[in-house]
Amino acid sequence: MTVGRLGRRYLLAVMLLATFVAYGNTFRNNWSYDDIPVVVENSDAHSLAGFVENRRPGRPLRELSYIPEYQLFGDKPAGYRVQQLLWHGANGFLLVLLLQALGVETIAALLAGLFFLVHPLQVESVANISHRKELLALIFCLATLFLHRRLLAAEGKKRLLFAAGEAGSFGLALLANQTAITFPAVLVLYELLFVPKERRFLLRRPLLAGVCGAVAASGAFYLFRGLFTFDQVLSVYSKNNFIASRSYYPLFMGVMKSFGFYLSKIFVPIGLAPEYAVRLSKDLIQPSALPGMALLLGLVAVAIAFARKEPLLSFGLGWFLLLYLPVSDLVPAGYLIADRYMYMPLAGVAIAVAWGMQRVRLRAVYAAVGALLILFAGLTMVQNTYWYDEHTLWRHAAEVNPDSTWAQESAAYSYYVKGEYEKAREHARQALAINRFNTKAYLVLAKIEEGRGDLAEAVRNYEMFSDVGEAEYPALVGEVRERLPELRERLRQIELYRKGNP
Repeated sequence: MTVGRLGRRYLLAVMLLATFVAYGNTFRNNWSYDDIPVVVENSDAHSLAGFVENRRPGRPLRELSYIPEYQLFGDKPAGYRVQQLLWHGANGFLLVLLLQALGVETIAALLAGLFFLVHPLQVESVANISHRKELLALIFCLATLFLHRRLLAAEGKKRLLFAAGEAGSFGLALLANQTAITFPAVLVLYELLFVPKERRFLLRRPLLAGVCGAVAASGAFYLFRGLFTFDQVLSVYSKNNFIASRSYYPLFMGVMKSFGFYLSKIFVPIGLAPEYAVRLSKDLIQPSALPGMALLLGLVAVAIAFARKEPLLSFGLGWFLLLYLPVSDLVPAGYLIADRYMYMPLAGVAIAVAWGMQRVRLRAVYAAVGALLILFAGLTMVQNTYWYDEHTLWRHAAEVNPDSTWAQESAAYSYYVKGEYEKAREHARQALAINRFNTKAYLVLAKIEEGRGDLAEAVRNYEMFSDVGEAEYPALVGEVRERLPELRERLRQIELYRKGNP
C-alpha cells in the first residue's frame, strides 16, 4: 500500500465525515417537494420491470439508483439518504483530487472541497431525494474530466479507448440530468488553459471540433426544441406572476436579475427556499438587472483577461459560467431561480476559492476560510431542518419569499393538511392576490373553505377551478366536476333549510 493511496483514503474519509456531519440531521426528515411523485409513486423507480415500462419519462440514471433502495426500504426515506450523502461526499472528494492534479496544495484543495460540500445552497440537492439527479450528473462529469486527462497523457490506440470511456461517462451524466449538456465546453476550456498544443485532443483539429460542436448543438436543439417555443416563455412568466408583455426581453432581464441573486446567495447564503419569484418588467431600463449584468460581464472579462497568467482562476470562472448556462433560463426551461441549479456550477466557485488560497498562502487566510466553513456548516444544518416535511418547507418558503404565489399556495395547502384552516385561508388568498391566474390556488382555497364549513365559498372556488384549470390539471378538474353536483345539492338543501328556519 503506497503513501499516495493512504493519502487518498484519508481525504475520502474526511470528505465523507464532513458530509455526514453537515447533513446527518436529514435522516430524520420525511418526504418533501418532488419526492412523492418522483420516488414514492413512480413505478419506474421501484423495479427493473417498471423502469423498462417507463410510465414517467425523466432522468433514467436517477430512477435506476432508486430501485435497490425501494427494494430495501420501501417508502421509508431514511434509507435513501445514505446513497444521497455518499454521492455528495464523493463529488467533494473528486473535486479535491482534481484541484491537487491542477497543482493546488492539499490544504487549499481540502478547504475548497469542503466549501463545495457544506455550502447551504447545496441543501436542496442533498436533502431532497428527488434531486439526486444533480449529484449523479456532477460525479459523471468529474469522471469524464479525469478520463480526459488520462486520454491526453496516453498515446496511440489507448487514446481511443479513453475517448470511448469519456463518451460513455458523459452519456451517463446526461442520463442523470440534461443540464450537463455544456460540460464538453469545460473540457475544451481545460485544454486551452492547461494542455500544450501538441498534446491536445479536442482542439488538435479546430475545424473538425467546430463541425462536431455544431452537429452536437443541432442535435441538442432538436431534442429540446420544445423549449424554444413562446408557450415556454409564457410558462416562465406565469411562474413569476407576470402578464404585462409577450416579448422575450423581460425574460432576458429576469435572467440578469437572477444571476445577481445567485451571486448574492453564494456569498450570503441565508433566506434560502425551494421557490423564488423574480420581479419581471417590460421596461427598457431596469436598474435591478444592472448589477447582475455588470457582474456577468465582469466575470467573463476576468476569465478571458487572466487566462494565461492565472489559468486556474479562469478555469474556475469558466466552469461556473458554462454550467450555469443551461439552468440560466436564457432558453426557457423552468424556474428562473432554484438552489439546486447551483449544485454543479458551485464546483467552479470552489476552484476559484482554491486559486485565491493558493495565491495568498497565509495561515490567517486558511483560518478565516475554516471559520467560514464552520459557519456555512451550521447554516446548512439549520437549512436541513426546513426540509423536514412539506409543512416546515413551505411555511419557511412563504416567510422568506412572500412574493411567490406558488410558495403561498403550497403553504396554504400544508396548513390545510394540518387542519389550521384560518392560516391556510390567509395564504391561499395571498397566493391569488399575487397572481389570480394561479389556477391551483382556487382548488386549494375551495378545499379550505369546505373544511371551514363555508360550502358556498367552497362551491364558488371549485367552479372557478373547473372553469380555468383544465389545461393545466385535467385529472383534478375531472375529479372536481364529479363532486360538484353533490356539493351544489348540499348547498341547495342548506339554503332551503335556512329559508324555512329564519
